[in-house]
Amino acid sequence: MLPIWAECLVLLAAIIAGARALRLSRRVHALTSRLQSREREGHFLAESPDPQQILQHAYRAASEILKLSTFDLYRVDQAQRIHEVWILAGPDDDRRPRRDPAHPYLGALIDSKALLEFAATETDRSFAPRDLLLGAPPTQNLHLPLYSGDTLVAYLSLISPEPIQGHHKSEIRALLAPLTSSLHASRNWEIAVTDELSGLFSRRYFETRLAEEWARHLRYGAPLSVACFDLDNFKKLNDTLGHGAGDIAIRRFGAILREAVRASDLACRSGGEEFSVLFPETAARSALAVADRVRRWLEKEPFVSQGRPFQVTVSAGVADTTGLSAEGRDQLLFRADKALYLAKDSGRNRTRLWSEKPRLRIPRP
Repeated sequence: MLPIWAECLVLLAAIIAGARALRLSRRVHALTSRLQSREREGHFLAESPDPQQILQHAYRAASEILKLSTFDLYRVDQAQRIHEVWILAGPDDDRRPRRDPAHPYLGALIDSKALLEFAATETDRSFAPRDLLLGAPPTQNLHLPLYSGDTLVAYLSLISPEPIQGHHKSEIRALLAPLTSSLHASRNWEIAVTDELSGLFSRRYFETRLAEEWARHLRYGAPLSVACFDLDNFKKLNDTLGHGAGDIAIRRFGAILREAVRASDLACRSGGEEFSVLFPETAARSALAVADRVRRWLEKEPFVSQGRPFQVTVSAGVADTTGLSAEGRDQLLFRADKALYLAKDSGRNRTRLWSEKPRLRIPRP
């Protein structure tokens, strides 16, 4: 029979071994959960063409690996200019990547070859950020250029309040492939559904989204509004100052629409000088306020073509789903178009709301 002190040592050794086994089991369980989460996030990243959804999943996955105080992503277009900046914003309990439309880096030209100084070439067509290579010292900042092949897609900046160790870097590196692939696919998708001159969505995509939002309206009963815009006297502008002036007007008006509408709204170029905006879950009066703000913004905008200044105005008509039957989707656009023609007939540079009550025309003396 063992003495008491020996039994105590055996018991102590057993307790220590049990504690180590418990810690190891917890680590294995945590790692398994994290890997499963990585797999789920990678699946979602590959599915959604919406950069907001892509970055939300990516941030959630990265924040499970380490604490993050900064998650900034700079999207790069085909001309190698920063065309979107996403930063962490919102309250502490709902922080997520949100687009910053006034970021000072917007429009900045990026030298993708110079960025390779922050990356290490593994093969002729594959790049790994140097900050994530094995053997790199712990750091609190990660500078991660994202390449699809030899094409720079975006630049990701991560800052943690704690030193980022090697095992964290390995997990972050595993996220970059699905993130880069998704952002690249999103850019290709945007190119396919975007009007090149105005930067707005195409009419075909607008009609697809209208059908989706109409179905959502029928299911949940939320209001749905449409605004139709038409640049005033556009043919006269092209005839007097040339098509270059018309292109300037369309390009600038597209930028105004993009800045005026919400991320959930959808603005498109319907054709020529005609534009449409879809306002999900929005009543006509609220959509009318946005349309009139766009009209006033354009009215004050100075234009110059070949040294000659000119002005551009726009007329708009707005309608919503009030009183429409389940088969009345086409009537929604018809109503907005009728309201637009009323704005034109009233003297242009106006916004009008569709109404079933006809306006009485007062003859001029």
